[in-house]
Amino acid sequence: MPISHKVAARSDTGRIRTNNEDRHAYFTTKQGTFWMVCDGMGGHEAGEVAAQLAIESIANFLENCTEPLNPLVLLERALEEANAIIYKMAQSIPQYRRMGTTCVLAHLPHDSEKVYYAHVGDSRLYWKNREGFHQMTLDHSYVQFLLLIGAITPEEAAFHPRRNVILRALGIAPKPEIEVAPQPISVEAGDVILLCSDGLTNMVSDEDIAKVLAESAPLQVRSDKLIQLANQAGGEDNITVLLIEFG
Repeated sequence: MPISHKVAARSDTGRIRTNNEDRHAYFTTKQGTFWMVCDGMGGHEAGEVAAQLAIESIANFLENCTEPLNPLVLLERALEEANAIIYKMAQSIPQYRRMGTTCVLAHLPHDSEKVYYAHVGDSRLYWKNREGFHQMTLDHSYVQFLLLIGAITPEEAAFHPRRNVILRALGIAPKPEIEVAPQPISVEAGDVILLCSDGLTNMVSDEDIAKVLAESAPLQVRSDKLIQLANQAGGEDNITVLLIEFG
């Protein structure tokens, strides 16, 4: 039996930026259901263009893909397609030369209880289940690299001056460095998956995010509350939250 689910999402410009370079989407195709969050970069509206191109090209690829691909291959191919399209535009239009976007992409195949996921950059996927709250993706960022080699502590990472520097993104090189999680998440009733941009995670601690997800309020109320917490903490970046609750 396929597991049921509901979705709530919200994107906010934040309190500092004047435009929103985040994009999100969720849709169902012959392959199953997909959710994604992208956080564009590049200035002069290029970030918005890159994020929107990622959403559109990934959706277009998945809607038109009739091959019965393994879910891991499907996610990788979708992100490769997006990278090629963004990179081509970035190289052909001078004002878009430096544009790129993060992307976190999740997929629930039809008649499945397993969520497959992949990401590039520092937009994250979290999973709340009966055991607790888990960060399932590791940022492709300079600060995460410093953490991995033991050069800084988690406490130092939270306030590091270069914490917004990412090492991977779609559209910045001919071949993207995509990380596809080799093991899917086996979801059960009551589980919640969160996809978000760093506008949330740079402002709100994992502990506070977990508390909101554990509340019994409607899913959209919890989504809006996460946005509110990020803005109350300073709202230094665009904030995007996409929640999936399984029934």
